[in-house]
Amino acid sequence: MTPVLGLSVLVLSGCGQDGGAAADAPPATASGSVALAPSHGGLSGGNLVLADTGGDTKDPVTARFGEAEVECTWDERSSRHACTAPAHQSPGTVEVSFSAGGAEVGEKTSYTYTTPGTQDVPLLRVDTETVRSNAEAIRADYPMGLQLGAVLKNGEPVGVFGKVIEEAADVDYVFVPKLEDAISLREAGVEAKIAVLYAAEVEDIPLLVHYDVEVPATDPAWVEAAEQVLATTGGTLRTHVWVDTGMGREGVVPEEALPLARAVEDAEHLELAGIATHFSTITAEDGAAIERNDTANTTVAQKNRFDEAVASIRDAGLGENALIHAGASDVLAEEIEPLYYDLLRVGGMFFASSPPETRLYSWTTELTQVKTLPEGWCIDYGCTEPTTAPKKVGIVNHIPSRENELTYTVGGKQVPVLLDHGTVVTLDLSEVPEAAAGDEVQIDFSAEAFHLLDATAPVPVTTTGG
Repeated sequence: MTPVLGLSVLVLSGCGQDGGAAADAPPATASGSVALAPSHGGLSGGNLVLADTGGDTKDPVTARFGEAEVECTWDERSSRHACTAPAHQSPGTVEVSFSAGGAEVGEKTSYTYTTPGTQDVPLLRVDTETVRSNAEAIRADYPMGLQLGAVLKNGEPVGVFGKVIEEAADVDYVFVPKLEDAISLREAGVEAKIAVLYAAEVEDIPLLVHYDVEVPATDPAWVEAAEQVLATTGGTLRTHVWVDTGMGREGVVPEEALPLARAVEDAEHLELAGIATHFSTITAEDGAAIERNDTANTTVAQKNRFDEAVASIRDAGLGENALIHAGASDVLAEEIEPLYYDLLRVGGMFFASSPPETRLYSWTTELTQVKTLPEGWCIDYGCTEPTTAPKKVGIVNHIPSRENELTYTVGGKQVPVLLDHGTVVTLDLSEVPEAAAGDEVQIDFSAEAFHLLDATAPVPVTTTGG
């Protein structure tokens, strides 16, 4: 799986090399409930998991994590059986059972596999059924004859999201920010065309060809270097010419689009697969502004620049079969048909949700400490706003700072944040007098924030819903 949003995962894999109990040894008997420490980890496996099997044996036991079995030896220091978590293919929860001498030991429990991330950060669950339902709804109402591109920029688990969306929406393309994500999609079995949105390194071209991934051609020098590599690898690399029409991000300025397209078409091993841009300011009024060609409108100005760049390329006899794509989710939502072109790149709409009816992200932790601060007590560095009366507060830990605004709910009530230092967050519990240490804290992304999960901090992510 690809690391992003920066999300990480630990996993259990066979720990203890000793064999199981002898066949004629008496079976172990259960004496308590099963507990795992930790109870979740990454997909790649190899991390230590200590298991209280609930049995009365110190002999090796066999642990079964889903379909994978590992041998666990007794660890004197912790008085637990020590296992090494086996790897797992995709995020999700598996059943864990133990046996010794052919007999089951203790009770069954569960272990959750996550994407890469910092493992002491509260685990984030993503409901893939909500993603699937959104994808089905998008496809059902999608304009006839228009290709559908799914944009996956929300981090891990890219492969899971890609497979679910491909199956539910029958997408023509999947667009991702980097090669690692593209590889994750291919390894997950995604068969749609895949294109990297931003720059690709020339040294990665053999991988791009191997995984059949399309990339931007950034400038003629990149084209020349790419052709030199492709001359040794063989095959054809499909590329897109991105035109920066007023976003200030990826792509060449309009007057450089034709020279770049010509360089691609002249290269023996490159193909001009697409011509694209990205609109910066889509509004509901843009459709009417396009009809009257109101060049004071930002979208109209961008569209005119893009159309002129495309026309210059095609008037030169180039890119006749190139896919023209410019609009994103906002263009589809506002139904601005002049911006549809050949394909729309839809991203955030796949991840929309309306809590609590359909909650896409489920992110919870617990209050690690609850206390009452006296009147005049300092909060945060600088003591800028001391308490004016005794105040009940709760502490939560290891909540990474996000691009998205976070809200915290305790006992069904949203509570204010008094201090946020990332690894320590202090919540105002004045309106939740019954709150106690150990109570669940629900963390939500602001309802006004964009639906895509950002990848600015490594959050371990798992999935529910299959």
